[in-house]
Amino acid sequence: MNVMTKAKCGTHILAISGALLVTGCAFVSHYDSMSYKQLTDLKGETKVFFENCQSEGASGIESLNSLKGFKMSSAKAYEYEKGKSLNDDTVERLEIIDNTISDIIERYKSNIFISGQCKDRRDGTKNAVTGCLTEGYCTGKWKALSAKFDIAISTENAKIKDKQQ
Repeated sequence: MNVMTKAKCGTHILAISGALLVTGCAFVSHYDSMSYKQLTDLKGETKVFFENCQSEGASGIESLNSLKGFKMSSAKAYEYEKGKSLNDDTVERLEIIDNTISDIIERYKSNIFISGQCKDRRDGTKNAVTGCLTEGYCTGKWKALSAKFDIAISTENAKIKDKQQ
């Protein structure tokens, strides 16, 4: 490599380094109070539902509407986060939460509430109107979903520290 090539290479490295320094080396999005609020609100709403579900199970139109509401809220939060740049971390967390809520709805549809009990549909059909969730399922699913929310919330919360530095 000749001296001129080394000088040009050095100039390019210096320019790139300067650009990174000026932009604050931002490789992740900054803290967004709206993102934090969406996550904590959705966790609170699902917590109330699952605490009740753990003792009584879930069936009927009210439970179905709650599940649909969680799905709508998680989809809105996902789309909001997806529209921001450098935000793959929060988008990925919300995608996991959204998929988990979709799985819960599918489980609800695959069960049937009959004679006061929640049972698997033997014929394999899915029907949300007559669906249900058992207490045991709700207990296990809430533990998993709560942990997923905690990771998403802490991911967003960690951005406060990044912004302050």
